[in-house]
Amino acid sequence: MDIRSLSRTEAKVVLALEAEGTTDLTLQGIRARAGVSPGFARKLAHELVGKGWLQRVGRGRYLLNPSRHGPDAIADTDPLRLGSRIATPYYFGYATAAELLGLLPQASRVYYVVTPQRGTSRWAHAARFRRVTVDPRRFFGLRPLRRRGETVFVSDLERTVLDCLARPELSGGMNGVVQVLESAGPRLRWSRLVRYLRRLGVRSLELRLGYLAESLQPDVKVPRAWRERARARPDEPYVPLGGAKEFGRRGPHDRRWHVVRNVPEALLRAEVDVR
Repeated sequence: MDIRSLSRTEAKVVLALEAEGTTDLTLQGIRARAGVSPGFARKLAHELVGKGWLQRVGRGRYLLNPSRHGPDAIADTDPLRLGSRIATPYYFGYATAAELLGLLPQASRVYYVVTPQRGTSRWAHAARFRRVTVDPRRFFGLRPLRRRGETVFVSDLERTVLDCLARPELSGGMNGVVQVLESAGPRLRWSRLVRYLRRLGVRSLELRLGYLAESLQPDVKVPRAWRERARARPDEPYVPLGGAKEFGRRGPHDRRWHVVRNVPEALLRAEVDVR
């Protein structure tokens, strides 16, 4: 592979970034550092991508492949570093968060990036990531996490549990949800979990959580006060434990939580396959 070369104008951009210790760059940043027009900034970006100095991570957004990476144009392949540039604000969620927090033993093959920002990801590595858009009012429960020298944002323990329960298909299926809840159980802060449930305002999520948490005792210690307050009222409709589209709507009825046990017990305890 050819040694990476730089014109005088290209060098202004690259050397300025390295002097600043910055790796993130926009077209506006290229204009400012090179002192060029918008059209010429786009041309510079295209040339720097072609030479391996920049890596496109979004529309008008780039990552620097610094000189310390060596003379060859080796693109950055760290999925956490790349995924954290897909949207702002964001957090890694679902199976990705569960793996990062040690709740699932198997790394996800797809990295789930949760954001209130509308849009799509159209760039070279988009196939490795799935963007999950949420209502801005439901974008909460995240924390910073230091991994491989990079600070990224991930859903915290309680939000991860609720996200996985809400979207099992992004979390290794219902058996993945069971493993997440079992692993998180001893560390769960129920006061925070209950606060999150109130903010989400999804009653079916509360009923399914109550049923699963009670079923997993002693792995999950359910506070008595919450259990007595949250359990189903006599007039409440029943909700399926797993998605009706996948498991149907039939199964034994749990009268305490008004949950239809439509997921086979053997499947709940099966080995997790996170895709």
